[in-house]
Amino acid sequence: MNKISLIGLLGFLGFLGIYTGSYEYFGFFGFFVFFAYAGVKYDELFAEYLRKSAAAGFFTSVALFGVSVASTVLLNLKEYLPLILIGVFTVSMIVFILRLTIFQFAESAGEGC
Repeated sequence: MNKISLIGLLGFLGFLGIYTGSYEYFGFFGFFVFFAYAGVKYDELFAEYLRKSAAAGFFTSVALFGVSVASTVLLNLKEYLPLILIGVFTVSMIVFILRLTIFQFAESAGEGC
């Protein structure tokens, strides 16, 4: 079993939205996508894909965080800061997942990356 699939366990936190009535928890359901990696063999190539994808997600997060904090301060939108930070995290996770998925599809098509 690939250990990255264990991140999918965070998806169960989404059920707190049903229990508490707070719909903000439904975003955790997005972590269920990581269960798809349970059957992927963890080898050196997958570790390289994971490293490249994590770096892209991290640098996206850093860039968006800087822009969002600066714009929040300059435009005096402090009440929207939590929403903006949630958006930054969401975009960086989407970049990470998309990059990893693209690498996996390229490998299965025999092209390599």
